[in-house]
Amino acid sequence: MSKKSEYRILNPESRSLYSVSCILCLLLAMGIGNPPQADCAERIGLKEAVQKALENNLELQAFRQRLEEARGDLRKASLLLPSNPTVGTEIWERHITNENARSTDYAITLSQEFRIAGQRGKGISVAEKNLEKVTAEVETLEWDITARVKKNFYEVLALKKVLEARQTIQGLYERLREAMQLKFKEGAATILELNTANIQYNRARRDYQVASGGYASSLLGLKLLLALPEDHPLEPTGELGYAAMRPDLPGLIKGALQTRPDLKAVEREVERADLEIGLLKSQRIPNPSLSGFVGREEGTQRIVGGGISIPLPLIDRKQGELQKAGASKEAARLNLENKHLQIRKEVQSAYEVFLASQKGLEAYEGIIPEMAESLKLNELTYTEGKVGFVEFVLLQNNLIEAKISYLEALLDYYRAIVDLEKAATRRLVE
Repeated sequence: MSKKSEYRILNPESRSLYSVSCILCLLLAMGIGNPPQADCAERIGLKEAVQKALENNLELQAFRQRLEEARGDLRKASLLLPSNPTVGTEIWERHITNENARSTDYAITLSQEFRIAGQRGKGISVAEKNLEKVTAEVETLEWDITARVKKNFYEVLALKKVLEARQTIQGLYERLREAMQLKFKEGAATILELNTANIQYNRARRDYQVASGGYASSLLGLKLLLALPEDHPLEPTGELGYAAMRPDLPGLIKGALQTRPDLKAVEREVERADLEIGLLKSQRIPNPSLSGFVGREEGTQRIVGGGISIPLPLIDRKQGELQKAGASKEAARLNLENKHLQIRKEVQSAYEVFLASQKGLEAYEGIIPEMAESLKLNELTYTEGKVGFVEFVLLQNNLIEAKISYLEALLDYYRAIVDLEKAATRRLVE
């Protein structure tokens, strides 16, 4: 019996069971719902990902070395003496006229520079402020890394769902193409219908490949943030849900102005620049050096003595350094004013984007439960023979495309949350 005649003698009940079996087998064969992952993939949640990034991120590790540099400056400023002692020796011959003889004399000298005018304490204060500034800058980068990890993590979760949906759509249009090819051979479809089915399948296949590339790229970006090798099997876990919230904008701005680490860094720079001017002014009085020597002239007793030397501040009175420090202080003051304005703008802008994304997502909230029910209902009506295969595929495609749009809106919502958290330095989602 030919395929043609065998297909036509199936009764409606048998045809329904056959269709359902085909759908289930195809979904299982295609691995719907599970993008390719290694069996030994490391499963990681959001909190673990953030913690791993803060511990292992190479950019952050390199930036933290600036803390060691600042600690080194503080250690140097804390030394009791500004420099090492200097030891010198002198040996010379002296002609003794009365005795018509020569004498070999020698002397050993030791000198040490000492700081005056409170230079050591002022230098320590400058170094401490610089350490506080660098600490705030490191904290700023930690917030930035945390935001990037969260965004990347949410993106991987969302794109994984999009990839699953695109895979389902590709499978639907593949089956539609095969059915249309069979109809065309039987003379029940035109070449236009066959070409349309081929075009729809190729478009679905292209969309799946784009989604697959986006998912792979996003996962690779997350691995980079976590300082993991490219071939490290990683599977982020978690669900993206929606819960409406309305943060208080004035409270967010007030909190940001109190806690933003980048603002603290600029404030510490203003203070450091002011302290540096005080240090430079104290250095206009040169440090004295105390020295002592012990020597011997041949035929005489040993000679012991000492002295003090002070550079005369006739040419260099720290004019250039003071001018430079004054300009740095003024620049830091202007940066501080600008930072206050910038923070207010960033928080307000992030808040407006958050509200817009939340409103866009709310439009889907009443539809998503009905969408899942519609998918089941559409499949049921097809298996019962109430709608044709083409109608079934098109409706399934529209419903799944709507789900993809919802996932994209949900991702935009979570991105907006992360941007608002970063701008306000406040966690909105645990």
